[in-house]
Amino acid sequence: MRSVVGVVFLLAGGLLLLFPQYEKRAYHEEQEELITAFEQLGEWETAALADGDLEQNQQAEYVVAKDARGMLSIPAIDLEMLFFDGVSVDALNKGAGIIEPEKKMGVQNVSIAGHRGATYGKQFNRLNELKVQDELHVKMDQEDYTFIVDKVFVVDQKQVDVLSDKESPYLTLVTCTPIGEENPTDRLIVQGKLVNKEEV
Repeated sequence: MRSVVGVVFLLAGGLLLLFPQYEKRAYHEEQEELITAFEQLGEWETAALADGDLEQNQQAEYVVAKDARGMLSIPAIDLEMLFFDGVSVDALNKGAGIIEPEKKMGVQNVSIAGHRGATYGKQFNRLNELKVQDELHVKMDQEDYTFIVDKVFVVDQKQVDVLSDKESPYLTLVTCTPIGEENPTDRLIVQGKLVNKEEV
């Protein structure tokens, strides 16, 4: 009997070790599919107008990608994710969210919030690894924006002045910290200054 219990515990332990890797891979695959869908929106809309239909496996991705405002890419931490208007549970489960959707990218200080996620590489999990001079890329409204990180710091959740406009266009990334703490009261902030803007 003890050997059976031992085997069960061994298998359960193995599954617990493998689950985060499975979850991470599934998350990355889902994000890649959504990013592809976002990039193919124009083609899909044309196909939908011409044929009146999309393949079934494209429909769900199309619906999500169509709602996306843009794509955030951070090469230093190998992150690509879509972002949406607002910071609702739905928006943050699909990607990241623009805290004040009425602000203009490349003109004001636009803030994007995302979950920290306990799984390595998921959502804003590795945001703390960013350093001054790292690049942040945003694709939005037929424009590519490049920001250079000039500040990485932690503030209390009530310190909302980090969202205020500055003299130059900025991108501010916001996530909870530390990882794993229930109802954390601090926020990790990464701010980058606009250095380039190009039409796609």
